[in-house]
Amino acid sequence: MVKILLLFFALSFLLKTDHSFDQDLGRHIKLGEIIVKNSQIPKTNLFSYTNPDFPFINTHWLFEVLAYFFSQTGNLSLFLYLKVVIILFSIWLTIKIIPKTNTALFLPIGFIFFHVLRERTDLRPEIFSFLFTSGTYYILEQYLKKGTKLIFLLPLVTLLWINMHIYFFVGLTLQAIFLIFVAYQYLRFHPKVFDSEKMSPQEFDGELSRTVQTRRGGRLKLLSLIFLLSVFLSLLNPNGIKGVLYPLNLTKNYGYTIVENQTMFLLESIQFRNPNFMFVKISLVIIAFSLIISLKRKVFDLRNTLVSLFGLGLALANVRSFPYLVFLSLPALLKNFGPVKFNKGIAILSLLAGFFLIWESFIYLNGDYYRSRDENSQVNLQFKERGKEALDFVLVHNLPGPIFNNFDIGSYIIYRGYPKYQVFVDGRPESYPKEFFQNTYIPAQSDYSRFKDFEKQFGFKTIIFSHTDQTPWGRNFLQNVAKDKDWKVAYLDDFMIILVKSEVFNNLPQIDLSKLTPNSFNYLNHVSFLRLALFLLLTDNADSAGQFATRALQIFPNSPTANALFNLKSTDTIFW
Repeated sequence: MVKILLLFFALSFLLKTDHSFDQDLGRHIKLGEIIVKNSQIPKTNLFSYTNPDFPFINTHWLFEVLAYFFSQTGNLSLFLYLKVVIILFSIWLTIKIIPKTNTALFLPIGFIFFHVLRERTDLRPEIFSFLFTSGTYYILEQYLKKGTKLIFLLPLVTLLWINMHIYFFVGLTLQAIFLIFVAYQYLRFHPKVFDSEKMSPQEFDGELSRTVQTRRGGRLKLLSLIFLLSVFLSLLNPNGIKGVLYPLNLTKNYGYTIVENQTMFLLESIQFRNPNFMFVKISLVIIAFSLIISLKRKVFDLRNTLVSLFGLGLALANVRSFPYLVFLSLPALLKNFGPVKFNKGIAILSLLAGFFLIWESFIYLNGDYYRSRDENSQVNLQFKERGKEALDFVLVHNLPGPIFNNFDIGSYIIYRGYPKYQVFVDGRPESYPKEFFQNTYIPAQSDYSRFKDFEKQFGFKTIIFSHTDQTPWGRNFLQNVAKDKDWKVAYLDDFMIILVKSEVFNNLPQIDLSKLTPNSFNYLNHVSFLRLALFLLLTDNADSAGQFATRALQIFPNSPTANALFNLKSTDTIFW
């Protein structure tokens, strides 16, 4: 029953709008198309006219080929259903790792830990890392229990993994942890290591049994062989040893900060709010408590300790790794507690957790959670291409290049516009020299005089920009370009703005931001009007902004952001 409840809980927040096209999915599909049609994997940045020859190590080309094939079926949503199946199956495998003697605390602790899965629900290559992590962990545990032949699949899993996602090192690390554990057991109870005269006959007979020790030696040899074979097969990627070492070098060339690669503590220091941070902190305390209990109750296990700390370390290293608290730390910490009897206190705790789990699942499934947090998500399993109408406009009107765009929308422009349009930048910091971001991209937005210099240098004719950009330089750029008479606003929606150079504006209808009214748009959700209100406020069009904020409140009176704009207080904000 507990397993079903937790799987249902995960399903409740997986069944929502997928915003992968706002991230990298479009570019993944385009790269998959290029790989299939050209029968080779590009090793340079093809898509940008600013740095077309900069070397690029592709760690997820196999995912891109898969994404392209799904796009050719005529129903890309099938890939979304596969995403949900993969994540739920990964959770199920993780649950299978937990022994029945360690499940008394599973519901209350699992309910807390499962919240961090909300951080990564979009369709990304990492879903296969979730699958391969849980699969590798499950196989290794089964091998120690009953010597399953599934252990021989691990090198093949590694081969697939390194060509699908950069987190292949998680699998190799898991193998190394289990190898260390088995080696530790073998050496600890080896006759040459321990003096039998200092042990009781029962200990000597039990622990130094020739049969048991031979079994341990066999496991050690086989796990060593499997690990070495996995390392060898990991070299079979388009970049060889460079691909294997790439996780160590990925951020060395980063000239641009991405939220998902930062620690939650750094993000909190700059006032970045994320409800999942609270659950990571609670999880940290629970993991620490489980280690203390394991020592106190003398059930300390090197394997479980290392795995639980490995998952915690990943989660603390960056936001994108939060799910590994579930796929690694959760089973290990429950085993750290040792056998726990189901008593009255645990029963009450489980009852409360079950009640809140069902209630929270309900507010996900009826959409109240997303509305109360001003999130533009609906309860349906479909893609949301927020840049679609804007790129339709660009293509229909054959707007001229070169284009200037921001980081957030670059990948979608590649998906819809390449090869006709090359981008100024896209969402891959590793595909551009860090000097480009530090000396060109950021200065072009933070100092408008520098943008005017680059405008002359590159000859920009069209600007395609997602006005939801929250960077200080992006907001500064929008404030300035909206007032620049050399640029005319040709298109605006709740996500995108397109400006065209005045001399090539032709017969396009110009949008006057100061005269914009909500009646020009027919959005059904309050978030769209709210985003336009915030953009208009940013560009000093307060009267128009007030009208859009008012429309947002008419649709959803309890909007926290819209109420804050009028110095009102929302009554039902959900803080987690």
